[in-house]
Amino acid sequence: MLKDMKIGMRLGIGFALVLILLVVISAVSFIRVGQVSNEIEDMVGDKFPKTVIANGIVSQVNVIARALRNAALVSSKDEMKKELDRVADSRAKIIDGFDKLEKTIKTEDGKKALAKAMDARKAFVAYQDRFIELQKAGKRDEAIELMVTVMRQSQGQYISAVNDLIDFQSQLMTNSGEAASQAASQTRTLILVLGLIAISIAVFFAWWVTRSITRPLNEAVDVANKLAEGDMTVKIEVTSKDETGELLAAMQTMTEKLSQVIGEVRSSADALSSASEEVSATAQSMSQATSEQAASVEETSASVEQMSASIQQNAENAKVTNGMAENTSIQANEGGQAVKETVAAMKSIADKIGIIDDIAYQTNLLALNAAIEAARAGEHGKGFAVVAAEVRKLAERSQVAAQEIGEVAKGSVALAEKAGKLLDEIVPAITKTSDLVQEIAAASNEQSSGVGQINTAMSQLNQITQQNASSSEELAATAEEMSGQAENLQQLVGFFKVDGVTEVKQVAQQGGKRSAVIMPLRKPAKPMAVAADIDESSFQRF
Repeated sequence: MLKDMKIGMRLGIGFALVLILLVVISAVSFIRVGQVSNEIEDMVGDKFPKTVIANGIVSQVNVIARALRNAALVSSKDEMKKELDRVADSRAKIIDGFDKLEKTIKTEDGKKALAKAMDARKAFVAYQDRFIELQKAGKRDEAIELMVTVMRQSQGQYISAVNDLIDFQSQLMTNSGEAASQAASQTRTLILVLGLIAISIAVFFAWWVTRSITRPLNEAVDVANKLAEGDMTVKIEVTSKDETGELLAAMQTMTEKLSQVIGEVRSSADALSSASEEVSATAQSMSQATSEQAASVEETSASVEQMSASIQQNAENAKVTNGMAENTSIQANEGGQAVKETVAAMKSIADKIGIIDDIAYQTNLLALNAAIEAARAGEHGKGFAVVAAEVRKLAERSQVAAQEIGEVAKGSVALAEKAGKLLDEIVPAITKTSDLVQEIAAASNEQSSGVGQINTAMSQLNQITQQNASSSEELAATAEEMSGQAENLQQLVGFFKVDGVTEVKQVAQQGGKRSAVIMPLRKPAKPMAVAADIDESSFQRF
């Protein structure tokens, strides 16, 4: 997991641990120094002043004792008053001292020691007052006896009680000093241990980060030196995913790509050498083929000229046929119109014959009526009856003849209509034939134009073929030069060591054994039939 960690993350973790340890050391130092400072401050600001006050009280008790002794020894009242004033002043200082002690002492043991001292003071103050009264009353001997017998003992108890209080505060000071000293000692030890741990971690991370960076970089330098020497077979083991691992992986990929590219270049150089020989042989073959192609182009050009003449003849024939088709179309249209008029005339004749048939029918009826009337007339109507009979016979014959003529007229009309229909069908076919002949004529003209372009292109192709022949010779010379350049390229690429070199050479040798490819020659084009060879007997005249 640590190998895959980024370098920035490693440095960040190392610096973070060192900073954390420094913060811990600073915090511990601050806390411990604060404890020592509190102990010293408590000792200097609280315990020591109490001891000083207690010592001051002892000193003032001694001042009172000396002042009372001096008051007993002096003879002058002024001097006695002076000594008594000193006693009153010391009393005031002692009271002030006890007031301060009473306010500052908080512990139970301290309060007990203070109460004991204050009780001893009350007893000693009572004896002082008695001594002063005796001294003021002039009872000097009694005062001295009180001082010697009672006051000295009370003074000793008083000073002993105050000394007990001083000893208690001194013990507290000693305890505070020892606690401060112990805290200072523990602080030094803890700071030393934490400092050593921080230094050890910093040294470890410095060594580890430096080693994790320098080892891959040294390996990368070795790989770069081998690549500079042309050794592409070098293998790189990537064991981490950090920046140096990515660098080695990229160098491994680069080495593989370079090895592959150089292998391909070497293979290409070998193939290029054999290919240049093939190109030289192919160029010679192409030169020969180009010469033969030039002859074929000339023959093709002649054939194209013959084909052009044939197409022109076809165009002329198409024009003649088109004129004939147009005339036939006009005549067919006129014939169709005549048939339509004939059909109309026959229909008119049939109508007239129908009228004649009606007349014959009416005549027959009239003759029949006349015969009936003649029969009624008797002898007088016999001659009229004969005439009516004859008229009737003529009417019947006329009717039969009209019916026959009507039948023939109907048949003629049917035939004429059928002929009209056939002409109606023939006329579009003739028109379509005329259009097709026109299209054939247009196509023949386009073919003639195209053949002319082909003839021009064949002339240009002949020139190009001659140019190709000279270019083939130049290509052969260029192929020889390319072969020399390929050999130089092989020598340059041979500087590099690549895996699978033998296989590449074998492939190149196999490629060099391939024979040159020769393009097959085209056969000369057969000449096309000219216009004189075309058989027009199969053409149908319209």
